[in-house]
Amino acid sequence: MTTLIVTFVLVVGLAASVLLSVAAPPLRARGSRFVARLDALAARWAPVVLRAAHHGRDRARRTAEHVAQHAAQRLAAHRAHRDEAEAARAR
Repeated sequence: MTTLIVTFVLVVGLAASVLLSVAAPPLRARGSRFVARLDALAARWAPVVLRAAHHGRDRARRTAEHVAQHAAQRLAAHRAHRDEAEAARAR
């Protein structure tokens, strides 16, 4: 059910963005209050959205670094265990 809702929201959002990208310039030229209000909202929320995107990107980078470090530690532990097992077999 959640997938259906998310898909619906994404499709409707994409359709609205395409419609506005086509219809906004002529409406803006005629002085549409609706498009002026949308422009004001976009100007107000653009920095907030960009800040959230940068925060998400930084968080993803830190997570990737943490996962890589953890994987390297596990690999080193695995190799050490393997080397100990080989040494024990050789004796």
